[in-house]
Amino acid sequence: MVATVLLVGCGKIGTGLGLQLSRAGHRCFGLKRHLNQLPEAIQGIAADVTDPVSLEGLPQHHYLVFSLVPAAYSAEGYQQAYVEGLRNLLQALREQQLCPKRIFFVSSAAVYHQRDGSWVDESSPTEPTGFNGQAMLDAEQLLADSEFIGTSVRFSGIYGAGRERILNWVRQGVTALPEPCQYGNRIHQQDCIGVLRFLIEQDQAGQSLAPIYLASDPNPAPYHEVLDWLRQRLAVEVAPQPEDFSQKLRSGSKRCSSKQLQALGYQFQYPDYRAGFEAMIAAAD
Repeated sequence: MVATVLLVGCGKIGTGLGLQLSRAGHRCFGLKRHLNQLPEAIQGIAADVTDPVSLEGLPQHHYLVFSLVPAAYSAEGYQQAYVEGLRNLLQALREQQLCPKRIFFVSSAAVYHQRDGSWVDESSPTEPTGFNGQAMLDAEQLLADSEFIGTSVRFSGIYGAGRERILNWVRQGVTALPEPCQYGNRIHQQDCIGVLRFLIEQDQAGQSLAPIYLASDPNPAPYHEVLDWLRQRLAVEVAPQPEDFSQKLRSGSKRCSSKQLQALGYQFQYPDYRAGFEAMIAAAD
């Protein structure tokens, strides 16, 4: 069945998803503030979720994917984009009597507060201390409390083209101390796109979906292991760590389980950091 999909936010994930769905024969609308870089395959809608007036005249659609990048990495930026933005969008749907079959909200593993290396999944407690995790959790709840059918997808550390933070750390010569062990979680950008497309297709096929999915590759690894592997792969010598590097590592230590997503049938294109980073390094050569 051909579906009409409204992509709210067209960064690398939203645009990549739209291109894949368009090639599969679906019709995609892309809502974003500036349309100059939107591919022709995605029909543009110039609007801003923080401006309710701009959301008038939304098209009929079967699925809505809310995947924004906030204007600023700050408490206010996240509140405006995710909480107020989603609230404005849901109100626009009500006023225009639009009822998508399902709304997908792109959330984050930042909703988890655990720092002891323990495993977390969709049923784990969420008591985020950071403004980003709190805003995401508030937005998830906003969708869950609405009359719309929704699924929140919690991505862990996204990496890929244009998201090269860890690679850049290594190229600068930094390394991580092996103790204490600080676990990191990640998902390749292409798997983010793949997960969203998979969930849309599962819903189309009549599969019952959960209200939350944790999407992270199946092999969380300690930061020191990842950085040491990259350092050897790139033949980079170790340099003194920047003053704030250890603090970056202490931002959290948990292991994200995507067993629920895998049980549904999703197979990761990049199941661990080696596969994902190897592809990125090869693409840059």
